[in-house]
Amino acid sequence: MRKVSWTMAALGALVVYTCLWPTQRDSGKAYAGKLPLSYFEELSSLKEVLRMIQQQYVDGEKVEEQELVYGGIEGMLKKLDDPYTRYMKPEAFESMQQETSGEFGGLGILIGIKENTLTVISPIEGTPAYRAGIRAGDKIIKVNNKSTKGMSINDAVKLLRGPRGTKVTLSVRREQDKNPLEYVVARDIIKIPSVRGKMIDESIGYAYVSQFIQSTGEDLDRTLTKFESEHQLKGFILDLRNNPGGLLNAAVEVSKIFLGKSKIVSIKGRRGEEVSYSAFGNSHKTVPMVVLVNEGSASASEIVAGALRDNKRGILVGKKSFGKGSVQTVLPLPDGSAVALTTAHYYTPSGSCIHKVGISPDIDVDIPQMTEDELKAYREEREKTFQESTEPVSSSKKDPFMKISKYDSQLRVGVDLLRDGQIMLDSIQKRQPSVASAASGEIIKK
Repeated sequence: MRKVSWTMAALGALVVYTCLWPTQRDSGKAYAGKLPLSYFEELSSLKEVLRMIQQQYVDGEKVEEQELVYGGIEGMLKKLDDPYTRYMKPEAFESMQQETSGEFGGLGILIGIKENTLTVISPIEGTPAYRAGIRAGDKIIKVNNKSTKGMSINDAVKLLRGPRGTKVTLSVRREQDKNPLEYVVARDIIKIPSVRGKMIDESIGYAYVSQFIQSTGEDLDRTLTKFESEHQLKGFILDLRNNPGGLLNAAVEVSKIFLGKSKIVSIKGRRGEEVSYSAFGNSHKTVPMVVLVNEGSASASEIVAGALRDNKRGILVGKKSFGKGSVQTVLPLPDGSAVALTTAHYYTPSGSCIHKVGISPDIDVDIPQMTEDELKAYREEREKTFQESTEPVSSSKKDPFMKISKYDSQLRVGVDLLRDGQIMLDSIQKRQPSVASAASGEIIKK
């Protein structure tokens, strides 16, 4: 029996992956086809419990066969103690498919389980949660006054989503604050442009990738082509901060834009089988490159960052990434539901597995502490910049170049590196971790 399915990480990668029943024989076990008979004995117990509940449970109105089956599947997956392996009912599976196409309803945050706590991986730029001030790393302890302790990602998503215009109250715990913070956020239809770019000056281009969806590679290629046709491009900044991941094939396509004949990523499954993805040449001018990462950079964005770092194609600036290096195979079921099952880990070209570890930048740069008002001003400034980049060229309000916020020390360091080509070259060749002062932007080599 063979199944081929499309694969997606709960917060990250999507890849076509083949799942086979075990072919090896365990000694002392009889097999029916390729399944041990003990499987059927164990399943008979499950079936018997279902029969007992249906016939004898005191509250008959609670006995809904489909929900009992769903609960059995969810309980089985929960025993794996893996936050990325989960069961999706038909409506949840349909919602996930909408997300990968770039549009869905909700608040605009990507969530995961970190240290057994519901955690914001990243707020998506331009969304209600982003404008409200939600930050990467925020621990969500309550949703509408309901505790999230022990709550699964699926259950949390149910609470966070709803009709446009309705409101959700989030209680979050933030590392530097003693008391929980409360945010009231109105739901909206979330439409996410995959790539937004603008020139910083006549020679340095900048592109922010919010997540990896089907069109990301094509969108980024188009952005670079525009920069090259209109300017003397001599440097480029790829911003992957607060990018929670997305489709693996999109991450591969983005990596191919910048790499020549190079390995991008490899995936290893339970039995050691390996699938590798490589680039075979790019169609763009090779210019010095900086990649911005932070705690909200996860999964597919870590694949791109790792590929560019290991192939010495760019220098990483910012903070250590999230550390989500597993691959989930989404297996559709006949009733329209699906199981997202962790089937592999991915490895950077150098052979590093960054799962639960993350990728450390070459130059560690902190963003200065901001008050809620300063954070709001910073985010509004970024939104305005990107809105201007989509206005017609004839618009009198349009500024041809991107302004660098006084709060964005990571971007400032990236621009300084590109403007001082020798420091950039030395950093890439030697791969010596450096530290940058957020206040001055000065680069200090360790």
